Amino acid sequence: MDLKVGILFLYAIVGGLILGVSFPFTGGVFPLAFVAFVPLLIANYQIDKAVKGKFFIRLGVNYLYFVIFNAITVWWIYNASPSGAYMAIFANALLMCLPFFFAGFVRKHLSEGKALLSLLVLWMAFEFCHFYWELSWPWLNLGHILGDSPKLMQWYEYSGVSGGTFWILLVNIFIFIIYRNIVFKKETFKIQTPNFIFVIGAIIVPVLSSLFIYYRYEEKPNPVNITIVQPNIEAHTAKFYLPAQIQLNKLIMAAEADISEDTDLILAPETAIPYPVKEDGLAISPEVLMLKNFLDTSGQIPMLIGADTYQIYEKKNSVASRPYGTEWYENYNTALMLKSNMPLELYHKSKLVLGGEKLPFVGMLPFLDEYSVELGGTSGMLGIGEEPVVFEAKGVFYAPLICYESVYGDFASMFVRKGATIITVITNDGWWGDTPGYKQHRMFSQIRAIENRRSVARSANTGISCFIDQRGEIISEMGWDEYGTIQGEINQNEEITFFSKYGDFLGRIACYLSLAMLLYAFVEKIKKTGAWNKMQPKSR
Repeated sequence: MDLKVGILFLYAIVGGLILGVSFPFTGGVFPLAFVAFVPLLIANYQIDKAVKGKFFIRLGVNYLYFVIFNAITVWWIYNASPSGAYMAIFANALLMCLPFFFAGFVRKHLSEGKALLSLLVLWMAFEFCHFYWELSWPWLNLGHILGDSPKLMQWYEYSGVSGGTFWILLVNIFIFIIYRNIVFKKETFKIQTPNFIFVIGAIIVPVLSSLFIYYRYEEKPNPVNITIVQPNIEAHTAKFYLPAQIQLNKLIMAAEADISEDTDLILAPETAIPYPVKEDGLAISPEVLMLKNFLDTSGQIPMLIGADTYQIYEKKNSVASRPYGTEWYENYNTALMLKSNMPLELYHKSKLVLGGEKLPFVGMLPFLDEYSVELGGTSGMLGIGEEPVVFEAKGVFYAPLICYESVYGDFASMFVRKGATIITVITNDGWWGDTPGYKQHRMFSQIRAIENRRSVARSANTGISCFIDQRGEIISEMGWDEYGTIQGEINQNEEITFFSKYGDFLGRIACYLSLAMLLYAFVEKIKKTGAWNKMQPKSR
């Protein structure tokens, strides 16, 4: 085949733009996602027919596609850290090329059909691994494209986000097959009838199923009255410079205006206690005493609030530990449950922001610690919480997700399995400014509500603070750059969804299938080289 490289890169540009504008709040035209991969699949198909230069052409085309997609969707990280934005765009784009690279390997040693199947499972396996490994950055997983359309993702209570990824990729692959058969293989439209029917069904059935679930789902009345505080303290110039007392006074004044004897919880944002407080003396720190005094004089209402805390250790506790004379200290991004006349309850953030709160492979390469950047919340290398903690107050059980943790569906479901009946999210999204970033972040809370059928209360320092029902719909919210509170009732739920119970089972299955497919291709490669026969025992 005469390979016109310029056309291949044009495919990459067009496809990357289409996928970028399909993502929520950078276009939000989600139907485009069902054709966004078709140009890239066409380009890779033509590359497979080339005789020379396949590797570098494939890498260049795929990398350009994903750089464009990443740049369109997460450019706003630049407002917090230019280096963080470069890492999120260029490094993540390179990682996204891996499924196509391995699918090319399968195509070379097996067949085109098996390569398309392998691409589906390889991509899903890649997204699953992106939740767990050192370079974890699952923000752009394809299943999130439906995040601003709750009516269309109700079946996430069974499949989680991976189900959306499967849906989007499957439709793309079959549309590509139709195009390939007609344009390259010169088959007639009539022969493609089964494929057309499949594509139509593959789009319509999930939509109708989701709408059916949406309109039939009813919450069981079990109300909790929550007051959410949005202190709106500017992240760059005030949040970590103003005295803590001034910031907490602002928070208390807002809460006082909206609480009542019916209030079950006051919810305040991440790092509302903005400066490091030693955990051994946390209960008698000026900040906590100030808040407890407010609670004691306001009907003894519990408060869930974010804090910057640290612990002292006699010896190094983890890669996040810092020297402190002859001892070591370790910072944490912490959620506190404050209750009158009761001990403090603490939870340390477990899913840390890559680059801002943790650095990959720093245990093996300690010098990387110098390159930590500020992307939100506390910054620098932080200690990690060992396991999810569920807070209890007035008989209600809360999952205290901190900021970036709301991106992790499998992780959030662990709180539900431990008894959480309400999900709370505390965050500080002010670092990114008035950009798509904070809107996308709120969207993840809607997805978590559907996956677990849990109502969500979300407190964000500069917005958007909101209440979300169990169908993922926003009940009420306080907009960006506003100061005040919102008060509302949301229902508890004790039932466990399929996803809450089993987690991301589709991602796990995809990992096993990917390994099997790659092993199969590797064995076939050995057979083709003749090395397989040499490995067989000789007959006598």
